[in-house]
Amino acid sequence: MSSFNYKDLLPINDSKSLKEGKFKNLSVDESNKWRNFKNITKSEFIANQLANEQNNICPACNQIIENSEGVIHHLDYDRLCKYLECFRLPKPTTKQPHRKLKTPKCSKCPETNICKEKVVLIHNKCHFKIHIIEGRIKRPETKLKQEDKLEYWRNCLNKNHKEIIQKSINLFRKINPQIEYSLNYYSRYIALKPLNILTFKNHNEYILIKIKKGNLFKIRELLENRGIKSEFFYKKGELYSINFLINSEEFNRNIELMKTIYKTTNENN
Repeated sequence: MSSFNYKDLLPINDSKSLKEGKFKNLSVDESNKWRNFKNITKSEFIANQLANEQNNICPACNQIIENSEGVIHHLDYDRLCKYLECFRLPKPTTKQPHRKLKTPKCSKCPETNICKEKVVLIHNKCHFKIHIIEGRIKRPETKLKQEDKLEYWRNCLNKNHKEIIQKSINLFRKINPQIEYSLNYYSRYIALKPLNILTFKNHNEYILIKIKKGNLFKIRELLENRGIKSEFFYKKGELYSINFLINSEEFNRNIELMKTIYKTTNENN
């Protein structure tokens, strides 16, 4: 059985983060050029070039890509197309015989090598699986094997992320030594068992910690006193959780604070 490669194929950014950050103030024309680059996935010209350069091998599963099995997958969305306009190529269907598809002008562009560094051709099924494990496509948790989720998190967590999670477990074990704590791996987060009162998710060099139980108002006050921003989340009008970002340096500097916060998970609001 061939192995499945997540690590090198997870996008280094996404449309949402770029739109809220680097591309926040794009002009109308620049936005259209960005849209054209994102639509490179519709370019048969680029797909054929990638297939040739990759010898028709899918880098996700290392198997042959047959006929129409391949799709273009973004590794990096940080790119504006050279052209403002795009092709409108006929792509008729039974229900839409006059359908036309907007496709970037890759076949006329002298800079396709720059774009091709930011995309790759993979199987459609591999593409679907990658987006599931990175959380962009929702699917029942039972559909993805626990070992696949574990492998994903092993690949995408760095040393500092793992340190925060392990030290959190150690703190809970000191607070409640009678309870056996462990981790449960989901597609979009890691939960602390047995009560799932705490979840972890990597966010660049930070860990996003979500606490669902305890005195959430007190936790927010403790965090704000140390200059750590937090956010309440509500579900059906009721307070559901508190989320905050913390990096390894902040966690170690505030280890006693974290111990106090974890203790409050036993309290009520």
